Amino acid sequence: MERPDRALRHFPVKLTMEHVKDSPDVDTDQPVSRQIEAHVYDYFGKDPYWGGSFVPMSNAMATPFVAPLYEQESTSSDLDRAGAQPNEGDPHLRSIATVTGYRLHATDGEIGHVEDFLVDDASWNIRFIRVDTRNWWPGERVLISPRSVREIDWAGRLIHLDVRRQKVKDSPPYDPSITVDGAYEEKFLTYYGIRWVAA
Repeated sequence: MERPDRALRHFPVKLTMEHVKDSPDVDTDQPVSRQIEAHVYDYFGKDPYWGGSFVPMSNAMATPFVAPLYEQESTSSDLDRAGAQPNEGDPHLRSIATVTGYRLHATDGEIGHVEDFLVDDASWNIRFIRVDTRNWWPGERVLISPRSVREIDWAGRLIHLDVRRQKVKDSPPYDPSITVDGAYEEKFLTYYGIRWVAA
C-alpha cells in the first residue's frame, strides 16, 4: 500500500482492478478466521503477520493491534505474556467498526468508550485508541496506547486497561484538531513508561 492522499481523499493500493475482483470472497458480516486470512495472504503473495515477531496481547486476540515500534518496560506479566503460546484453535479478527463503542475500564473504574483509532499511515499499525470520556470526564477526549489494554471481554463489549483513572487524566493532553506527530507520541510513550524502539 501507498500513503493515502488526504486532500484528494484517495487510498491507493498496488493492485489492479482485476486482481481485486478475482480475490477470495469474504463475507464482511462474519468474523474472519485464520484460514480465510491465510487464503487472502496467499492469494496476494504476502507473508502473514503471525509468522513474524507479533505476540498477541492475550490468547483471544489475533489482530496486529499493538504497534511493533515500541515496547513497554519489562514486567513479570509481560514476560508471562511473551512466553504464552497462541491458541491452537480458530482465532477471529474484529473490525474497527465492531470495537468502536466498547466501554473502557481502568484498574479503578470506567473511563469512557472507544470512539476511534489513530492509525500510522506508513506502517498501518494502530497507534492510539481515542476515548470519549463524557460519562466520567465531560468535555474531554483522551488517547490510550494499545499497550495499555490488559484484556478484552468480547461478549461484554468491554476493554480492561492496566492503568488507573488518574494516570489517564494526567496524561499529555490530546487536541483532536491537531495532528498527532512524533513529538507528541514520544512524550506520550515516555509518560506511560513505554520505551521507543527504533524501526
